[in-house]
Amino acid sequence: MSIRLHRFDEHLKMPWKNGLGITREVISQPAADDMDGFDWRISLATVGASCPFSVFAGIDRTIAVLHGDGMQLTVDGRQEPPLLVGSPAFAFSGDAEVQAICLGGETLDLNMMSRRGRFVHRMTKIDVSDAQTLSVTADTVAVVFRDEAVVAIDSLRSDVGLGDVLVGLDRPLELAVEPGGSGCILYIIEVTAVSAVSAVSAETPDAEQVA
Repeated sequence: MSIRLHRFDEHLKMPWKNGLGITREVISQPAADDMDGFDWRISLATVGASCPFSVFAGIDRTIAVLHGDGMQLTVDGRQEPPLLVGSPAFAFSGDAEVQAICLGGETLDLNMMSRRGRFVHRMTKIDVSDAQTLSVTADTVAVVFRDEAVVAIDSLRSDVGLGDVLVGLDRPLELAVEPGGSGCILYIIEVTAVSAVSAVSAETPDAEQVA
């Protein structure tokens, strides 16, 4: 798979599974015709009003706010701290009943999902204040940008902005980032097959796993 840059306006737009919002699908593996056939999936969702999230049985989820006033989630009756731009990514079970309360106007959030028992994922927020080079592992499947920057990776060099996503990262690489303005936030998303995690755990029993 070759490295490519998906612009925000190029992501496939579709209704939420419960029909109460709009999501833009960045990538789904394997590609599926319905909302339940994927092993892992990255999307950007627009939340315009307080509403329940869709239920995804057997799926682990992580969410982060990219733009807007943010929201507060209640997960299986427990109210969580507000999710705002720059807040740490929040992980929860797709089986849970989740109610989102908007804290103002429209919010754009980043969603990562993986099928429990087959894959584990990790979403890492990185604040880039000055030009720097980041190491990208072979498990990295996407880099999602929140702010304007100039990036260079392999033979690709491009300006990026809100909701742009680098995909096709299937080997260790170096990502050069020159932030615009006072800095930028980006998210690195990694996906690992459970069989690979189990093999590493067998070799290093005390290793910590983060999903």
